[in-house]
Amino acid sequence: MTDGNRQRVAGRTQQRGFIDGALPMLVKRAVVAQAVLILVALWSYATWRVYSDKADTLESARHELRAIASGMYVHLQAVLNDSLGAARTAAQTIDAAGGVMQTPAATAGQLLARELSSGEYVRALFVMTPNRFVAAVRNRDVQVLNAPPAWLQAAIDDKRSVYIGGTVEDPVEATQRAFPIAVRTLDSSGATVWAGALLGVDALDRLYETMAISGGALSVTSTNGDLLLRVPTPSLPYRQAYQDKGNGQINVRDSEVYRGGAGLSAEGGFVEAPNPLASGTWVYAIRLLDGYHLAVAASREKQAILQQWHDRTRGLTIVLAGISVLFIALTALLRHFVNRLERANINLGQLNAELESRVAARTAELQEANHQLALTNEELEAFTASASHDLRSPLGTIAGQAGLLRNELGAVMTDVITQRIDRIQSNVTRSSEIIDGLLSLARVSRQELLNERVDISALIGSIVEELRQQYPKHRVECTLQPNLTVNADPRLMKILFGNLLGNAWKYTTRTPNARVDMGCTKATGGMVFSVRDNGAGFDMSASQRLFEPFQRLHSASDFPGVGIGLAIVARIVRRYGGKITVDSAPGRGTIFRFTLPAAVVAARESMAAN
Repeated sequence: MTDGNRQRVAGRTQQRGFIDGALPMLVKRAVVAQAVLILVALWSYATWRVYSDKADTLESARHELRAIASGMYVHLQAVLNDSLGAARTAAQTIDAAGGVMQTPAATAGQLLARELSSGEYVRALFVMTPNRFVAAVRNRDVQVLNAPPAWLQAAIDDKRSVYIGGTVEDPVEATQRAFPIAVRTLDSSGATVWAGALLGVDALDRLYETMAISGGALSVTSTNGDLLLRVPTPSLPYRQAYQDKGNGQINVRDSEVYRGGAGLSAEGGFVEAPNPLASGTWVYAIRLLDGYHLAVAASREKQAILQQWHDRTRGLTIVLAGISVLFIALTALLRHFVNRLERANINLGQLNAELESRVAARTAELQEANHQLALTNEELEAFTASASHDLRSPLGTIAGQAGLLRNELGAVMTDVITQRIDRIQSNVTRSSEIIDGLLSLARVSRQELLNERVDISALIGSIVEELRQQYPKHRVECTLQPNLTVNADPRLMKILFGNLLGNAWKYTTRTPNARVDMGCTKATGGMVFSVRDNGAGFDMSASQRLFEPFQRLHSASDFPGVGIGLAIVARIVRRYGGKITVDSAPGRGTIFRFTLPAAVVAARESMAAN
């Protein structure tokens, strides 16, 4: 190595030593800063995601409760309309029979009982005036009073058109509860008549058990706070806290949920408050029944709603904690490796200087080897040309002497002599073809590759035209894919496609409706070219020797040739880093597929354009 090279190597080594010394310190600081930023960003995102998930969980629960409350609202409205409709019908029938005061009690009871065909939740139907009360009880006799019972007395003074009272003893089952609902009507004389029904709380509870929420509750409350029904039934300690000792009616007027519901619009809404009949804070979806002074509520404990959110948050916290510990451990490990790198920098500088010296020496050796290889190639070219000339001369002499011998013998020629002279000349021709094939194979393997843009579609078109002139009597339907271009050596591309198309043309000479297709498709490994024919084909058991020189799968008497063309094709494909495969069957044609990775860039562009 020259002194100038040594100085350049020493300068680069000194500069690299300065860089390598400062780099580890920068890397350590960058690693720590990056770790802190990543952990802060990770935990910030996780915190935002947790609170967002909590809001989504509560919102989803509200929508679910709203849907259940709406369903109960529709059903309860139908129950009330059905009950009051039956009571109105009975009142109208009694009025037609003479009115509440004039119609005999037995007749009025029968007319009321006839309308008791509604559901089991209607425990009794009644009509009343300030001076008379007639009721037909399900599964019981008719009840007649000269004044409204105490639990209906308030309806007389109530100015509203619909009255709903508190719970009373069920007239059918004394251990159960019922609540009255009545509507103010006018009889034919213009007097006020109340028509109504007693609705069984337990029957309605059983009806709404199918709509019950896991861990939640359904309830119906009057606007004055009376709890008319609740599914499930509240436990005894909570009932006692809000129960009237005189009539057993539960009233929640003093609870936060009642005060929150009182401020809602006619469409209802959501209230989050402590549950007066259970522990904890609950989320309520409330719907108001217009005209009936009732509120329907579907509720669920907030803690139960958020339980899955708590579980997800706990799992996320554990995962993030594990990731943080792992990340910190990886950061510490990386700092350890940086420290080792820092200690290794001194030795690395020395090794780099030695390596550059060796590279310079090996480069010089490689240049010398390349020079010797060029000389060897030149000598090989000269030897090939000389060998070709030396082999062709005696073959030409043999062919010429055979021709002179044919002329001199003239009339004395026999069939045997003619056959022997023909055999001599055909073997001379075959030997010349073999020499040409060997020379072509050698040139393909040695010649320097050009890199030019080659229009494959146009090249194949010219080859096909030459083949049509070479085989004028052989008609072949040929399809070519347009706009195929590659960056390659145009000489080798012509040899490659010329041999493949020539083979396809030759082996379809005995096939009616001959066809040759050439195309290019996209595949996982790149672009795949293919040449397909419907000619003679061959047995795939012998395909392993197809690309070896002078290996033929058909006799020369069937199809002419020396067996060098496919060996040349394989050499060209390998020079471009590709692979070639064949698929064939006797009488079913042959398809050659090959790739040209080193020449496929332009082909890929042209395929994209199509």
